[in-house]
Amino acid sequence: MPVVSAAKLTQIIQRRPIKSMAPSKKGKTKGNSATESTQCMPPSASKYPACIRVVAPSSVSITIHAKPGSKIATITDLSDEAVGIQIDAPAKDGEANAALIDYISSVLGVKRRQVCIRSGSKCRDKVVIVEEVNVQTVFDALDRALKSHC
Repeated sequence: MPVVSAAKLTQIIQRRPIKSMAPSKKGKTKGNSATESTQCMPPSASKYPACIRVVAPSSVSITIHAKPGSKIATITDLSDEAVGIQIDAPAKDGEANAALIDYISSVLGVKRRQVCIRSGSKCRDKVVIVEEVNVQTVFDALDRALKSHC
């Protein structure tokens, strides 16, 4: 399998045309450049933020920016980069990670065993996998929790 950079992978996922990294040719180009440079984006591509992705037929990946040490656990932000979540536990001995898993499972209405931290267990930026859910359910639950906080 060929190695693809993160920028190219993002463009592939979003179904945008990839600009060639080769130097451009001077002079006339063959082909219809109007049809080559524009592609139709599927209507569902912009429906969800980029931080919420389908990773398997029934699993969803959520990029989270955790803020441990808060008084209450709540969602503070839902952007393309990450879901901002305040956690009501200190960042020591895995307490904040356990509290994050508990909070995510309660917000999404799933069992705790369906939620796991794929990466970022020792930093604030984490990737959490939720199994046996669809992306619409995850987005609706996170959006509802964000709006109830505001």
